[in-house]
Amino acid sequence: MLHQPYIREVADARIAVLMVHGILGSPRHFDFLMPYIPADWSVYNIVLDGHGGTVRDFARTGRKKWEAQVTREVRTVCGRYDRVIVVAHSMGCMLSMNAIVKEGLEDKIAAMFFLGAALRPKCGWPIVRMAFRMLFCKPNPDDPRERAARMRCGTALHRRLWAYLGWIPRFLELFSLAAYTSRRVPDYKLPITVLQSWHDEVVGRGSIKPFLKNPHVKASFLPMSSHFYYTPEDERTIRLNFNRVLADVQKKTKIIASVIDKPKIF
Repeated sequence: MLHQPYIREVADARIAVLMVHGILGSPRHFDFLMPYIPADWSVYNIVLDGHGGTVRDFARTGRKKWEAQVTREVRTVCGRYDRVIVVAHSMGCMLSMNAIVKEGLEDKIAAMFFLGAALRPKCGWPIVRMAFRMLFCKPNPDDPRERAARMRCGTALHRRLWAYLGWIPRFLELFSLAAYTSRRVPDYKLPITVLQSWHDEVVGRGSIKPFLKNPHVKASFLPMSSHFYYTPEDERTIRLNFNRVLADVQKKTKIIASVIDKPKIF
């Protein structure tokens, strides 16, 4: 599943999982969660427009295309299945929330599971250093953060620095999207579980604040992890929370299904 969408459509499935990666990310970000999704559920692990290709491909995409794409996916999946679980990372969290509310599909969402929601993006020395190493240095096998960033980066990088000037508008759009979403998150009536990384290089810790103002959200920090890398301890925390969310949805769906399918006695 190297930077390609992964679609698993199960006949007669009542539940679907929609996965939306972040800016410059890929579906591979969710590899470690895939084994826990029940086999009788459908999965739509998409690739955002302009990702999975070249530096030029990313420069030619933009916020409007991402929003339109995620809106189409949300509309399609919610139209086919009784209940939908959204799993997202970074920018994907904002795109999916906004699309669901815009389409008025809150009632179809069984759960939303977020990692590193980028409500307060930042650009500091750690990510600049990481980018420099990814462009000009050989992979360091002893640096798990660098390995994770290389594996989960959805764009084929090269050393022609002038080509990256076309990326500037994309990141300006990211900051605009973050400002738009931050103001609205406290009022979103969505069942969200969000885990933020304490040592995130591109998402500020203040990103958790709008979530904490929303009574429908369960928000907490992963104390040792970064934007792309999760320590073994934090990964166990992610898996545990993810499994709890899936189990809760599965339980509630079975209860609803038993009521719907129960034969009527006249």
